[in-house]
Parts: sequence; C-alpha cells; structure tokens
Amino acid sequence: MEGALEPIGVRRQSRVMGPSGLFLMTALLFVLMSFVSVGPAQAAFSDVSGDEWFAQAVDELSAAGVVEGRSNGTFGPYEPVTRAQFAAFLHRILQTPEANTEPFTDVYGSDWYYQPITSLYHAGLVNGTSDTTYTPHRGVSREQVTSFIVRAVEYKWKQDGRTDIAMLGYDEAYQYLGGFYDRPFIADAHKPNVGNAVRLGIVKGYGDNRFYPFFTVTRAQAVGMLYRAFYGELQPLPQPAGVPYETSYQNLSSGSSGALVSWLENRLASMTYQPGPVDGNYDQRTKDAVIAFQKVEGLSRDGVAGPQVWGRIFSASKPSPRLGGGGNRVEVDLSRQVLYLINGGSIVKILPVSTGTEGWRTPPGHFSISRKLNYWRRSPLGLLYKPSYFNGGIAIHGAYSVPVYPASHGCVRVPYWATDALYPQLPIGMSVDVFY
Repeated sequence: MEGALEPIGVRRQSRVMGPSGLFLMTALLFVLMSFVSVGPAQAAFSDVSGDEWFAQAVDELSAAGVVEGRSNGTFGPYEPVTRAQFAAFLHRILQTPEANTEPFTDVYGSDWYYQPITSLYHAGLVNGTSDTTYTPHRGVSREQVTSFIVRAVEYKWKQDGRTDIAMLGYDEAYQYLGGFYDRPFIADAHKPNVGNAVRLGIVKGYGDNRFYPFFTVTRAQAVGMLYRAFYGELQPLPQPAGVPYETSYQNLSSGSSGALVSWLENRLASMTYQPGPVDGNYDQRTKDAVIAFQKVEGLSRDGVAGPQVWGRIFSASKPSPRLGGGGNRVEVDLSRQVLYLINGGSIVKILPVSTGTEGWRTPPGHFSISRKLNYWRRSPLGLLYKPSYFNGGIAIHGAYSVPVYPASHGCVRVPYWATDALYPQLPIGMSVDVFY
C-alpha cells in the first residue's frame, strides 16, 4: 500500500538471519500477538457510528482527504453544507489549477476557501450568487449542488479522456425528471443537470416522488452525492416511471410538521418574518409569520401555506422600509396591517398587527415612544401587554387576539408571544411612523 509504514521495532532482518532465527522470531511474534485484544475499528468521527447510510461515503472521502471534521472530532452530518465547504470538497477531488484573480468581493486571499472557490470559478464549475458575490457561508440547495456536481463530472471526464458516456441535452434530460411530482419547481437552468444526475444515479428523489430542489443539502447528503459521482461506476439508468406534475406543494397549516415546514420556517426567517424556532412544527408563531408574509405580498390572509404562498415564496425578497433614512425606528403599515422594526435603515423584524377599527382608527403620522409599562395594564378598553405608548393613549402592545384586519380601539396589537422580544427593542424616544 502506498505510504504504508513498517511496524515500529521490527527491522527487515530476513536477509541476514538464518532459517532457524527467522522461525524463532516468527514464533515469538505469534505468541505476543495472541495476548493483544483487537477491538472494532474506531470511527473517523464521533458522530458517525458506521450504521448510517452515509457512513461508508464519509469514511472513504475522509480517508482520501476530501472531507474533514471539526476540532472536537465530529463531522456534523446533519448540518447544512456551505457553499465554501462544498467548493473545497470539489477542489480536493478534481485538483483544479490554482488561480490568483479574485472574482468575488466577499472572498479574500486570506480565507481558507479562497483557492477552492477561485480555482473552480475559473474552471467554469461554480458561479456566484451575483456578479460580484459568492456568499461562501450560505447553504446550498439540492438543485445547485446537482449542477455543481454534473459540471464537475464532465470536467473530470474531459481530463480523463472518457468518451463512452455523454451528458444529455435539455429535452432528453428532462425525461428523467418525469418521476418527480414537483419537477416544475426545478429551475430551468438546473433541469438538464438534475435530469442527467438522475440518469447516472448521482441523485435521487424523496420517498414521496418529489425532488424538493430548494431544500438545503446537509454535509452527509453532499458527501453521499460526491461518493456516487466520483467513487462509483457511473452508468446510465433507464427512465423512471412518469407521474403527473404538480404546480403547488401540499397545504401547510397549524399542526403540520416535517421537513417542508422546516424549509418554510427558514425561508420566512431569512426575510425577517418571525416563525419562531426552525423546528418543523407549524405552530402559532409559524402561522403568524405566514400571515405577515401574506399581508406584505397582498395574498389572502388565512395563515395557510397554500398555492398562493407556494407561488410567491420562492421569488419573494425581504421588503424595504417605506420611508427613507437610516437609524432605528418602527413603521406601521395600516394598509397591510404589519409592523416593521428597522435597525440601521434595514428591516430586521416583520410582525402582523391589528390596528384601529371603524370609529377608532389609528391616526397616521410621525410619533415617538414616550412611555412604557413592563406589565399587563388593564385599561377601560381592555388588556394591554407591555404597552409602548407613542401617541397619547395609543400604544404598541401585546394581545391574545390579533385578527388579520383592523380590530383594536386605536392601538397597534402585536401577537402576545412576540411582545417579550419586541418590548426592549422599542426604547423611549424611538421614532414610530404610521402610514397607509
């Protein structure tokens, strides 16, 4: 074996020892070894036991120096793989030539991932999240990783002079997506690569015959795909049996759970809606975040992630403040019935609210926080949880009831569960702008 070492303390003496001496030494070694207890091989990482579907892939790619663990001896198989990490994996497999031209403003020469990203970019194997940024610490979606791998396989075939298999064009590759109900959700730019990856057995769908192209790839999944692509024998597979395509994912509502809920929570959180912990449980906080999203996007306000939400969630982006200028302040949009918390001129929190109903309308204008009460206050018009007053007796406060329409006596109701975190973020003197 290349790089194998001799056992320490055993010298190659067979050239000078007689047959009897060699026999005695061999017998001695046999006796000594009979007293040594040989236990099971130790796993490379403490959080990979060896029974997992990805264990062999992690073991072999670790032995090959493609993947590394952390200083505490763990691998983190269920954590998202970042764009930087995945570039490093590919670079170690392909050994792409070094490059010294910096293509991205967020990748510096001092970064450990500088050479992998720069080298792969100049080889045409990865691209940025914009013309100038790579966003190295962001997770990578299933469709993005698949495209990276297919381009890398083609690169390696070219380097190896392999011509027995060729990648299919768009129309032919698309036929291999026929087994996924959600094939319309795969971006057009990725469809041929996903089709070719399915054809070569590099990627598979989930057990429900969906691909979920937007799911973030975990470190274990990334290693499994790389293992199949570069450490197995790629051979074309027959086309999968076709299934009807769907234009929407299943409705998600209170009580729903699972990976799709986790993705929805994470997506909402990335746009500063407040779904609570990304735990895969569609609870009241998730529902309120969906309602806030529906309000901002002008959709039906039912708190259900249905066809309208799925039709908008992939292309939506975090909204911008209505009014110009920096600083920390609050905006209350009476038309959309949402509150924007703004820090440094950027929205950092979006919450659904219920403002004044007919006869008690919340007046628009420019105000500031003037008084705060860190407890429940019982007023003649009802209970106010931790009110922050900004216009006489009108306050931003928590409430158990926050309808999707104006229903208060002039105050700005926010969900009770969100009030404890919001209250300290509304200091005395903070600006509050209310508008239609």
